[in-house]
Amino acid sequence: MTLNKTLVQMSTDIETARNKSDFSTESMYYLLRGGPKAIEQLDYFRNLTQNDPVFNKSEVPFLNRQEQLQKALQISKRLIELMQEQDMNESQCAALIEHIDFALPVTLHFKAFMPVIKNQGTPKQVDKWYNAARKCAIIGCYAQTELSHGSNVMGLKTEAVYDQNSDEFIIHTPDITAAKWWVGGLGVACTHAVVQAQLLIGAKSFGPHLFIVPIRSPIDLEPFKGITVGDIGPKAYGGFATSDNGFVLFDKVRIPRDNMLMKFSQVTRDGKYIAPVHSKMSYGSMVKIRVDLVEEAGWRLGKAVTIAVRYCTVRRQFQAPESKLDNSNLETQVISYSSVKHRLMSLLSTAYALIVSSEAMYTKFNTLTKQLEVNNATMLPEVHATSCALKSWSTRHSADGMEECRKAMGGHGFSVFSGVSELFAIFVPSNTYEGDNFVLSQQVARFLLKQLNDMSKGKQLTSTTEYLNTLTEEPTDSFKFENPYEQILDPRIQLKVFGRRTARLVASLDKQLKSGRAWSDLNVECWAVSTAHAEYFILQEMIRKVEAVRPVAEYAKLADTLKAVSDLFCLFTLNYSSSSTFLSTFTIHPSDLDMLNGQYRTILAKVANNAIPLTDSFGFTDFELNTALGKKDGRAYEHFWDVVQKNPVNSKAENVKLRKLVLDILHRGNTLKVSKL
Repeated sequence: MTLNKTLVQMSTDIETARNKSDFSTESMYYLLRGGPKAIEQLDYFRNLTQNDPVFNKSEVPFLNRQEQLQKALQISKRLIELMQEQDMNESQCAALIEHIDFALPVTLHFKAFMPVIKNQGTPKQVDKWYNAARKCAIIGCYAQTELSHGSNVMGLKTEAVYDQNSDEFIIHTPDITAAKWWVGGLGVACTHAVVQAQLLIGAKSFGPHLFIVPIRSPIDLEPFKGITVGDIGPKAYGGFATSDNGFVLFDKVRIPRDNMLMKFSQVTRDGKYIAPVHSKMSYGSMVKIRVDLVEEAGWRLGKAVTIAVRYCTVRRQFQAPESKLDNSNLETQVISYSSVKHRLMSLLSTAYALIVSSEAMYTKFNTLTKQLEVNNATMLPEVHATSCALKSWSTRHSADGMEECRKAMGGHGFSVFSGVSELFAIFVPSNTYEGDNFVLSQQVARFLLKQLNDMSKGKQLTSTTEYLNTLTEEPTDSFKFENPYEQILDPRIQLKVFGRRTARLVASLDKQLKSGRAWSDLNVECWAVSTAHAEYFILQEMIRKVEAVRPVAEYAKLADTLKAVSDLFCLFTLNYSSSSTFLSTFTIHPSDLDMLNGQYRTILAKVANNAIPLTDSFGFTDFELNTALGKKDGRAYEHFWDVVQKNPVNSKAENVKLRKLVLDILHRGNTLKVSKL
């Protein structure tokens, strides 16, 4: 087959775009990935996995559900072997799981089961259970959600009744609505579960607590007496097909009292309940998972944007009027159309912003963890609320952004071989797990209302809510720009505008609540408040990142590029994604929008000129992207053709089976003869 000029041009187009970079992609790669040591570990993982056939995902789209589960268990087995062969520590094990980026039956063993035991267990419990889990002598999961309850943890129905006579808890499912549901790893793999259950001592309930419950024997994987367990089946969009999300029913299952995780709250031998220092001490583990989701949202969106930007750079469609002037007879690169730049560059800035914001949240979480170790919960409300806001915002925008990337790629984006559809299918449920996003927004709003009340009493605000002080500065006027086009690039003004908008939304919510409106009637207002709080935090961290790199020799030349990405996030949020709340709070005057939008178009063009270098800076390998259309060399159509040829449906053996059925349709009732063909 002759290689035509279109195919040749694709490689030329992507290299031309790559060579336009006005910054060092290598330096940006190091900055985003955390520096030389982090890159060294990443390369170490790549060397371990990318040449190992067990980790090859190319066959997965052609497998049925049972075969996909088998594949996932093969990968799980090899991962655990590598962890033990390489004597990896805890953080390396978790990082390797993240690097594989595959929904596995053991993912939550490492990401939830082990961390919860470590963070919520006593030293004795950690020594027993955590060390066994570390060796994978047991495989665990985290069982919270029930058939009838998810976000409402206080409403969980699974019971843990203390029997003082035997010094045991009786774990019981009163009816099927209390069946644990959606639990990753529980379907076929797990031997143990950390179970959220209502603690009952006598006739008194002390609310949900955590218990380690044996599910299956590690010897033969047979369920223990009183346990009914299984897999809940296929999920939407074919997502998480390689994960055995499961259910479990408990029929008066007895466990020792010591199986209750008792770092913060305890039940004594004589049935006395000892409450934790702070009622929400157990929230620390949930905060960690939500911060993980913010980081995951950024990197997964980064993958989707990388694929879409590369494909739209090499894909040419139509001839724009201005392109006819170059006499090349080439169709126009899709990436050059304003609608495509508007859609993809905003998502590129969002991916960068989420990666940077997650770094800041990890810093806060690590400080919080140290405080919790000494029973100091001072930071817990602030970090909990902000992690809720960011989890809600990031999962929503990342999942929606992946779908937008697919649509920007045109018809081919719908193929599984684009790589984007799989990213979406796996990440979209994050909008509802670890807390439904709309429910989480109410927790954010409650925290901010308390902060507003504290401010009115002269108390000091937290570092993430200092913007509430703007309510004392022209509380109802629009921000007065002298020159919106120029001033909106001033980071101080950006934060002033975003802070004033958020503060006014909080004040409005407070006013409506005091006017008599029921809390249940204010869900939409809570969503707006949570969204604004998240956007203020994200913008603030992007601005801080730019300021932080300027004085650092190895990264200083990246500052202007990062500033443009930060400005794009700011202007897109202000002009498009959240413009309604800037206008409804009278933070921005409508007459300023034209000039603000003019600056948006200027910054959009600047970022678009660096689109390929900025996506290259994420540092994804072709193996990690798992795409035919978004490979680094730009040869999308050739790669797409090659992967389709591997489709088993095109094999002779499969084709014969299908052909027989088609012939049965064609030859029914001698239709060919009757039709006189």
